[in-house]
Amino acid sequence: MKPLDVMRGFYVRSPRFVRDAVRPLISLVPTGVKFGRTYADWRARIAKAESDPQYANEQHLASLRALLAKAYQGSPFYRTLIDDAFGTGFDASALMPEDLRRLPVLGKKQLREAGEAALAVPRWQLDRTETSGSNAEPPFGFFLDKDRSAREMAFVYDAWSRVGFSEREARISLRGFHLKGGGPGLYDWDPALRELKLAVFPMTAENVQAYLDEIDRKGIQFLYGYPSAMELLCRRMRQLGRVPRPGIKGILPISEPLYDHQRALIRSVLGDVKFGVFYGLSEKVAFAAEVQDEDGLYEFNPLYGVAELLDENGNPVIEPGREGRIVGTGFLSTGMPFIRYDTGDFGTLVELATPENGRRLRIRALAPRRKPGFLISFDGQRIVTTDLTPEDPKLFNGIAEYQFYQDTPGEVVIRHILDPGGSTADVERLRAYVSAKSRGCLVFTLEAVPQIAGGRGGKRAFIDQRLDITRY
Repeated sequence: MKPLDVMRGFYVRSPRFVRDAVRPLISLVPTGVKFGRTYADWRARIAKAESDPQYANEQHLASLRALLAKAYQGSPFYRTLIDDAFGTGFDASALMPEDLRRLPVLGKKQLREAGEAALAVPRWQLDRTETSGSNAEPPFGFFLDKDRSAREMAFVYDAWSRVGFSEREARISLRGFHLKGGGPGLYDWDPALRELKLAVFPMTAENVQAYLDEIDRKGIQFLYGYPSAMELLCRRMRQLGRVPRPGIKGILPISEPLYDHQRALIRSVLGDVKFGVFYGLSEKVAFAAEVQDEDGLYEFNPLYGVAELLDENGNPVIEPGREGRIVGTGFLSTGMPFIRYDTGDFGTLVELATPENGRRLRIRALAPRRKPGFLISFDGQRIVTTDLTPEDPKLFNGIAEYQFYQDTPGEVVIRHILDPGGSTADVERLRAYVSAKSRGCLVFTLEAVPQIAGGRGGKRAFIDQRLDITRY
């Protein structure tokens, strides 16, 4: 465990007063030193695996064997599972990827019950963290390696490099609910991370004028953060008739699904920008980057872990076009192994992971667990909201913000805020469109609201789904 890798992660996760104290010093550190040797080595490995399927296969298999050996040696919980599946005296050196299917799929319930028996290293070597919980599911506490940050950044920056972003670039950040610092409390420049942080709430037109002035002063050309906040920022820009003077080269979305209508809106305001989209999880079990120039097509990285797509009976999905749930086995953080972990996410198979393609599973229609892309019809069927939402930005004219709210099957409320020049006719146009698309499965009503506040960190959910999705 390298001290520099641990300290880098500590800075990002530390309280505000700690970051404020050390920012000036960290900003003076050369970029190469700041990111470190571990990061550089992993970037080189990721690049080599992308161009060499044989190398990717070798590394994938070696990492899988090392993970199972570590779990068997260090974790009483996993040792029992492995002995039950393979017999006592398990030899990880003979393991093949298909053998992984002999182990059970695990969920949060089993890992909660296992507690620290699931750890493969002493507790003091790990950080405790937790998911926020959603859809009637309580938060889930788990452990991650303290030095994971450099490895994680290597995969993220590899995905972002496809749109021209590098370690030396600055970025506009839309992921904080409210900020201290300049603006007043509207924006904050972090020289250590080269990040201009913008408050995502309430983000009025006046706020965005101030944001654009600061973006122009610093000449920043990459936009990073929650898609819901990016969507609102672009709506405000269109309202003001103003965009950043340097131009925006790339969009770096995180933490929320990116919907087709959001891409369309962003491009209608900022031009034909490129999106550096990736899929990852807090538990670090799988990582997929969107294939260049293929909106919505994700390719899983074999150096990060094993990604499986399973049907409702737990069998592998092998037919392209069929949906399955994503099950991951992570290589990035191994102090608490996640082996065949049910992510709760879904995707549609495009291409199986094979030795010939370097173990790169490809999927579409990714439906993350945290912000379900579903509304529930009168008869209890899931309606994929992206099938309802218009891609043409003109259909949103006059609407500053909107959100689907549901607490009853078949009934959906469109919460909305109008632009200064908007009218009821504008939101009626949207209601008529989604009503026609749903073909009687859903009834939509309108509710004007003074604000659509986000959840943790200022996120604005596209769907405020109060039904328990697991029941439908």
